[in-house]
Amino acid sequence: MHGQNAYEGQVLFDYSGTESGVFSSMVQDSIVSGFSFSQDNGDSSYFLIASITQQEDNEFDLFLAALQDTSFPLQPRTWSVPGEGDEGDPLSLETLLVFMPGLDSTFVLELFDAFTDTSSFEDSTDLFSDFFTTFADNLYLGLSGELVVETVTDSSIIGSFNTIMIKPAFHFPPHTIFINNGEFEFYDIAIPELEISNEKNIPKEFELYSIYPNPFNSSTTIDISIRSSIQHTSLYIVDIGGRKIETIFAGKMRSGIHSFNWNSNQNPSGIYFSVLQIGNSIETKKLMLIK
Repeated sequence: MHGQNAYEGQVLFDYSGTESGVFSSMVQDSIVSGFSFSQDNGDSSYFLIASITQQEDNEFDLFLAALQDTSFPLQPRTWSVPGEGDEGDPLSLETLLVFMPGLDSTFVLELFDAFTDTSSFEDSTDLFSDFFTTFADNLYLGLSGELVVETVTDSSIIGSFNTIMIKPAFHFPPHTIFINNGEFEFYDIAIPELEISNEKNIPKEFELYSIYPNPFNSSTTIDISIRSSIQHTSLYIVDIGGRKIETIFAGKMRSGIHSFNWNSNQNPSGIYFSVLQIGNSIETKKLMLIK
């Protein structure tokens, strides 16, 4: 069985040490940037938190937390940092906390988008591997502490964490960051639910192929890949509350790659989702509109 739950919310903490500041999951003073999801891949389950906060006009902090071998759906539990695993191999750690302060805007938004693309989460091992290889000199890793998932309901996940983080790159004395008051609150993203059909669907007969640019500030292009002609296809946009705000396409679609443009000038900044629906099957991708 496979399943996935996505949430939107905030991560809040103060940090001090080699670098210091306040993390608040906010972009442009109004956009809540915290995003999390849990996924069951059959053999194992994961819980991922990704969030950015804006410090200056062109400077952001990025925070990531990845819990491996969780239950699905997620249950209350205390996780030791870094937990079981080989500390020399971050990808093996049970509780992985990553913090990258003072990043360039384009750089951090691309990273954030990569980690919150739920459709590629099954390839998260390769994603994290590339991440650590490329950015080992810029990130801090959780060395000790704990993360507590305190409350889990049908629509929310609430918890807290504290940690001592160290930069893996060699420095003397070591570069360290202390977080003593971390907390997170996430709420269910109301993506429309569809009834399960007994009809046999061929996996990957269609997909939201790509969205670019993303994040964007006025319009973006949505590419759809269709493997065979489909009788009826719907492509539409929903807001963070699951309300449909615009239908981009509805009708029969032939096989191939099809491009659609979404002009969002009439919509406020925030997180949206493109929804591709064919019969009882659905695929979504996150869009971040920043004006």
